[in-house]
Amino acid sequence: MPVSSPINLNLHDEERLKSLVWQVLHSAARSNELIMPSPPQSPFLLKNAASFVTIYVEDELRGCIGICEAVEPLWSDVCRHAFSSAMQDWRFDELQENELSKLSFCISVLSELAPMENKGEVDLLEQLSVGIDGLILKEKYGDKRKSAVFLPTVWQSLTKPDLFLNALKQKGDWSEDYWSENIELFRFTTVEYLS
Repeated sequence: MPVSSPINLNLHDEERLKSLVWQVLHSAARSNELIMPSPPQSPFLLKNAASFVTIYVEDELRGCIGICEAVEPLWSDVCRHAFSSAMQDWRFDELQENELSKLSFCISVLSELAPMENKGEVDLLEQLSVGIDGLILKEKYGDKRKSAVFLPTVWQSLTKPDLFLNALKQKGDWSEDYWSENIELFRFTTVEYLS
């Protein structure tokens, strides 16, 4: 199944969205609270969309949180994930006000998820488009669930399909040599907006 395109913003909407993120990050660093800005008027920013926000301080990863399926308008989805990335990513300390001047971020707007038929690991590796596809693995067994997601930006550091897939399996707490016909596969693309 082909992947649909994510929302593409014009320059005005892109700048407005980045401005909203900066408002959220400044208030978060000062008060440790999520203070939502006023909703924008743009119909594109008001469309439901899924996003991830990745935060860097001095070009080092500082937080990355998002969602894979659209449940709210793009602007509010991005603002909530900006706050969560800055203040609630368990891998990092909360963002401090003195880090704001060294901070940059990437907003990744996701396409709809496209299910892929699980015909085995070799088939999946042949289907992946390097540098383009994001990938989600999910597996249910009994009352347990595992899942893991990589955005397309991960291809920058894991440039081969086998490396990409093995690291994704490790992220989801599967062993590198594990595969099951019960694994559900979804691919997606993103549009990136950098600040």
